[in-house]
Amino acid sequence: MSWSSTEPLECLDEHPDNSGCEGEVAYHTNPYSMSLKAWPRCVKHYDEYLTRMEGINQRYPDSPIPPPGFDPSYAGERWDDDY
Repeated sequence: MSWSSTEPLECLDEHPDNSGCEGEVAYHTNPYSMSLKAWPRCVKHYDEYLTRMEGINQRYPDSPIPPPGFDPSYAGERWDDDY
């Protein structure tokens, strides 16, 4: 499949019948990430995505101190960057 700028964008979260999408589909980035990757989403699904990412950011803020209940033995992960 080749990419063409004349093909309309399809929302990443669109359903097979396209009943859930609302508004224009455009490329959007995640404002809570340093990544510059952008994904096509309609206005409705981008708003839902931002709400979801905001909740994750509030629950797991960028902090040098691990959150309460963090246990490295669960998955063998570490909170610090000293690998």
